[in-house]
Amino acid sequence: MIATYQALIVAVLALLPGASYTFALERTMGSYGINFSDRLVRFLAASAIFHALASGPEYLLYRSYLAKNTLTQGRIDWWALELLAFAYVFVPIVIGVLAGSARKRDWKLGRMIVGVNLEPRAWDYIWGDKCQGVVRLKLKSGTWLAGIYGTRADERRSYAAAYPTMDSDLYLATALEVDPDTGELAIGDDKKPIRLDDKTGILMRWTEIEYLEIQEF
Repeated sequence: MIATYQALIVAVLALLPGASYTFALERTMGSYGINFSDRLVRFLAASAIFHALASGPEYLLYRSYLAKNTLTQGRIDWWALELLAFAYVFVPIVIGVLAGSARKRDWKLGRMIVGVNLEPRAWDYIWGDKCQGVVRLKLKSGTWLAGIYGTRADERRSYAAAYPTMDSDLYLATALEVDPDTGELAIGDDKKPIRLDDKTGILMRWTEIEYLEIQEF
């Protein structure tokens, strides 16, 4: 039983760097294309890479603290143990944040680490962090709606459900005045589409939409 617990602890410690990295990466740039099996493969691979890169220092630690029974006999300085634990957890987190930030900025290094194509569907690709624009929707019933995909004055922002949510929905924070039969936008004296008001939005499921047009700005 003791051997089983020891093996379990070793397994958890072995996977911890990859799990910390994956958490930080997804926290920074989102979890496009991620379900349980994808996430499992990601942090297993990340753990293997971290251990490969740190194999030399890990061997030195083993030789200094385990092979000589320094750790089991309590002859290791507390600050050394604290520093080791801190680095073991937080170095992968920092790398995950940096990798996610680099990928969000579309830097070459970020693409090399995380991958080129993150979004599995065109729906996910359209509604990226930089997307802002006027959206016109034609429902399957034939009615047209329109709104702005962006952030309005009270800081409520538009949102589009992403993968792995298959029943995608779309929230436009600002609704626009539009001809329900033709889809023609009403234009004001300032040559801009007329907003219904500052607190009216549109929530719509993709399954109810026949046609969508977005004019980005």
